[in-house]
Amino acid sequence: MVTLSVAGQNKRYLLLEYIKIKPSTTSAKPVIENTRERIETQKEKDNTVLTSSLWEVVNGNPNNSKYQFIAATMFSNFNDYLAEYKNRDSNMFFSVSKDRFDSVSVRKSDSFDVVYAAIFEILAEVGVAKQPPQYALNTDIKATSGNERSYELLEMTDWLAIHQNLIKKGYERSFNFNKLIFPDVVRSSYNYCTLIFFDDEAMFDKQNDIDWEPYMRANQSAFISSGRLRTEVHSELLKLVTVLDADAEATSNKKKSH
Repeated sequence: MVTLSVAGQNKRYLLLEYIKIKPSTTSAKPVIENTRERIETQKEKDNTVLTSSLWEVVNGNPNNSKYQFIAATMFSNFNDYLAEYKNRDSNMFFSVSKDRFDSVSVRKSDSFDVVYAAIFEILAEVGVAKQPPQYALNTDIKATSGNERSYELLEMTDWLAIHQNLIKKGYERSFNFNKLIFPDVVRSSYNYCTLIFFDDEAMFDKQNDIDWEPYMRANQSAFISSGRLRTEVHSELLKLVTVLDADAEATSNKKKSH
């Protein structure tokens, strides 16, 4: 079953934490432990965590890149977990409440840094994954100045329908469209991002097999408007490291065992 959702009154938010492992660290274990503890504490506090997962960047040089991992967490409302980032006037930081995570913060500083964080409002999504997808394509997008609303409508109508069809044909597992709300959108090189999820590497490799001609014949304006209203700033392929939300991980492991 494929479900299509466009954001309404019930807003949801996506936090992407870009993480750099320090030279003295040889694995993602400290990141996993630290983020899971923060996630579990937030769940106990207000139960706003919907999903959380850790991804590794696979199309870059790990020794030269600014970050190697991205922690992606979805929230049902704007909570203090997100506010810790938004209240800081910096693009390079890591902040945790001292009354909650003094010891965690100290351990973190010896092994990794969150070098950048971005908060998005989820505007639209389509697709349902039976189990956590193994790959994701993360694309940062800059809308043409003054045409932001037109671009949003393009993604949420024309292109959402195209992604829905690609999901039905087995080229994608799910897709979401997100609007940047932090850091400062005016100064940022991008103001939106899309995430396309794939079951496995084989599904991702099928992207070159997509026949775009029928889609262009059916909705030529979607392709023309896309070139006029948006510019792709950066794109990276991510591979799932682990599910960070304990409940979601338990469900995933249960399905794998059957």
